[in-house]
Amino acid sequence: MVKFQFLLPVDGSDYSRVAIKHAIRMAEMYNAEISPVYVVDTRVYKDEESVEEQTAIGQALVDDVRNQCRDRGVSILETAVLFGSPYNEIIREQKKIDASLVILGACGAERVEGETIGSTAERVLRGARCHILLVRDKLENDQFYRNVLIPSDGSIDAEYAATFAASIAHRYGSGLMACSMIRIGSRKDMLEAQRITDDVVALGRSKGIETETLIWEGKPAVEILKVIDTKSIDLVVIGYTGKGMVSRWILGSVSEKVARTAPCSVFVVKSARAERVYTVKGA
Repeated sequence: MVKFQFLLPVDGSDYSRVAIKHAIRMAEMYNAEISPVYVVDTRVYKDEESVEEQTAIGQALVDDVRNQCRDRGVSILETAVLFGSPYNEIIREQKKIDASLVILGACGAERVEGETIGSTAERVLRGARCHILLVRDKLENDQFYRNVLIPSDGSIDAEYAATFAASIAHRYGSGLMACSMIRIGSRKDMLEAQRITDDVVALGRSKGIETETLIWEGKPAVEILKVIDTKSIDLVVIGYTGKGMVSRWILGSVSEKVARTAPCSVFVVKSARAERVYTVKGA
């Protein structure tokens, strides 16, 4: 059986240290291999001395991840210090190792509004043809994901996201909540939302997970963020593309808004990658 490949860009920041911790734990859960990489941004560091200094820093960081993985019995596919634009090199490396997941440390929502995941992370979120885990947590927290939220609109990406959410909740022993948003006063939307959340409940129960449901009226991104705050959510698992192909091109789509501003970790699922792992219904 081919192992899942997790790509783990590191930069030495506190956010990166937390991402390392989450990556190792998830690799343990899924028997995955991790590839830590450090990118020397040659747009910033141009002279030979600076590049050499950054190369040494990067090598020390990826070696540290290798040692942490070894201590926990997690396999390493490769380590690398790369040179160029961080976004371009991360995307290139993801393709090279065929990573199914890129794990990145994200700034907390207490940062400046609209700048909570960093420009590189945001570009990777949009450009990578694989799933993205944006980690927001405290380094000292060892409980990881206690409450997992799956917002769903019935789209293909949302269906795959529900599968991932149920799997994560099962492996981490988490609670699972399915939520759907409707337009105010729409009975048709209410019936559809109930069908969608019922499907997630059935999926959760098939894995022995008690799954709560919640249907709220309002704007999806705004209401999802309210649910996160009121229900003490640790992880949101959300499909990248909603209903309608045009949504994947809209700047500030629901998934991107949630990923950018949520105070918790966010796992963004892309069906373009999931279809290579799971059998697609009707295929």
